[in-house]
Amino acid sequence: MMKESGTSLFDILRHRAARAPASIATRSSERVLTYRRLWSRIERGTARLISEWGAASGDTIAYWGQGHQDALSLYFAAARCGIRLLPLEHASLRENATALLRQHRVAVLLHDDDIAVETLPAASFVPRIARLSSLVATRCHHYPPVDEKASVPSLILPADVQTPRSLLQLTEGITDVAATHTFRVTAALFDDDVFAPCVLPVLAAGGTILFR
Repeated sequence: MMKESGTSLFDILRHRAARAPASIATRSSERVLTYRRLWSRIERGTARLISEWGAASGDTIAYWGQGHQDALSLYFAAARCGIRLLPLEHASLRENATALLRQHRVAVLLHDDDIAVETLPAASFVPRIARLSSLVATRCHHYPPVDEKASVPSLILPADVQTPRSLLQLTEGITDVAATHTFRVTAALFDDDVFAPCVLPVLAAGGTILFR
């Protein structure tokens, strides 16, 4: 499925949102998102990043949190328009956060809502710091046309900080799983042994990602 010419996970998610809108994409103690609602959040997040927050292709944004349901929408929203995501989910990375934020010239830092702003690094050089929920909390007034960039580097993995990987690279060799398959995210979402080998195949097959 992933290897069809011209097909990316963006295409698959958009198609499933139209053809199987009631199928459950993600579930947590806070909310259940169907594939239609997931894709709507991805579109809303893309619009907010570009039209309201001024992010652009080639920029880097950072996520300070751990395995939140909305972080999945954040990744796809950013990747669609060529924006890289730097996930800061582990203590070892957060200890070096100021240097990483400077090194990658982070344009936006988003954090889980239950994290107090005063606990974040002194990042006056980051143009915008926002709660993760604000990415999709309200509709953006302007939805710009998007040239989806599945082949552009999109994820700066913790174990591979110097070499961001694109969505196409992350889905190389992806194997089909049963559409009823689920995967539970128990801690970090973007770990090298979680996101690409476990989360993305389940979404590609129409399964459900479970969050805390």
